[in-house]
Amino acid sequence: MRKTIKEIATIIGGIVQGDGSLSIESVASLDTPKEGAIAFVNDKKLLPEAEATKLACLIAPKDASSSKKTLILVENPKLSWAKLLGVFHPARQFEPLMSDKACIAKSAKVSQGAHIAPFAYIGERSVIGKGSVILPFAFIDDDVVIGNETIIHPNVSIYERCRIGNGVIIHSGAVIGADGFGYVVTTKGQEKIPQVGNVIVEDDVEIGACATIDRATIGSTIVKKGTKIDNLVQVAHNVEIGEHSAISAHTGISGSSKIGNRVTLAGQVGVADHCEIGDGATVGAQAGLPTGKKIPPEATYFGSPARPYEEMRKQFAAQLRIAETTEKVHQLEKKIKELEARLEELAKA
Repeated sequence: MRKTIKEIATIIGGIVQGDGSLSIESVASLDTPKEGAIAFVNDKKLLPEAEATKLACLIAPKDASSSKKTLILVENPKLSWAKLLGVFHPARQFEPLMSDKACIAKSAKVSQGAHIAPFAYIGERSVIGKGSVILPFAFIDDDVVIGNETIIHPNVSIYERCRIGNGVIIHSGAVIGADGFGYVVTTKGQEKIPQVGNVIVEDDVEIGACATIDRATIGSTIVKKGTKIDNLVQVAHNVEIGEHSAISAHTGISGSSKIGNRVTLAGQVGVADHCEIGDGATVGAQAGLPTGKKIPPEATYFGSPARPYEEMRKQFAAQLRIAETTEKVHQLEKKIKELEARLEELAKA
């Protein structure tokens, strides 16, 4: 595909600064610049680095300027670049299909225009919405409801009675609705608590490969609309995750915790049970939240146990000086002993 810079500016709603007739053949990044390609810079301070490449054009902030490269000036360069990626690399399209090699229960309802690939399984009384895609070896259990335009990738398992919204993407190996980790300790061992709830995934959620979301003990484990969950994330029973939050890989969220709207949990965050994280909060990588921890809205916490950013920054700075501080303490101890010895000598004189 080729497009002129002027055509691209029209697509992304930008203003051309330079030669709009130049032809662009691909979309690249500053890390992988290519001749004849377009990339973006979020900060105009990066322009000198970008100008030294063979890139034909840059998507840049509105206050940027360049005498060496043609620019397209926009409000949000990365967002415009992402939109352009979708133009040059359109999403895969799935034609309506009802494969005779799929196993579909007679009581299941598959809407017109859905794509049911070979070897997919759809259980009794389950409902598949219009335009949704169920790819090979996906397992849709009994009484599951899947909305419209949702994509279930290969080897996804969705257990009974779970609800999946519209425009959801669930990647390979994810398990939705397995039993929560609930047991009662008895003299004979661990007695299992029946997990009789379900999982509700609302519209426009994306769930990464091999992520697991457990069904509620009673009620529902809920992931609200627009939230994005990375690969290898564990969400336990009765957890509620708010709208438009982002959960990075290797994060574990224990039972009955509540995550607010627009929350960011960075990689390898551990959230113990019954925690509450307020709207707009950020929890840094490898942070640990103990049972019942409450993080206020818009706050930034990190460390284990997690503490406010300013507090932990001072602690980390102090840790970096431990060796120096220890040496000074040893020197002071030595001087004190010398002074004590002199005092003893003076007392004897």
